[in-house]
Amino acid sequence: MQHLRGAGWIKARTLPRSVRTVKSLLQKGWIEKQYQGPNNEAFLRLTEKGLEAKKSPVPIEGRRRMVELGLKVKK
Repeated sequence: MQHLRGAGWIKARTLPRSVRTVKSLLQKGWIEKQYQGPNNEAFLRLTEKGLEAKKSPVPIEGRRRMVELGLKVKK
């Protein structure tokens, strides 16, 4: 999502390749896809919903679980 922030429409092929991540972000409505140009190429951009998700705090449930298991947590 960092590649898409504030950049408008970006050619999908110029982004790091991760089909599963793109599919997940599309399903969540965090990015949108559009076909443009004479070659009907796929373009992606961050939606307002995606921008809000990017700004929201990340839950630290995993960190709490690591402490419960006695594992070291990076700070």
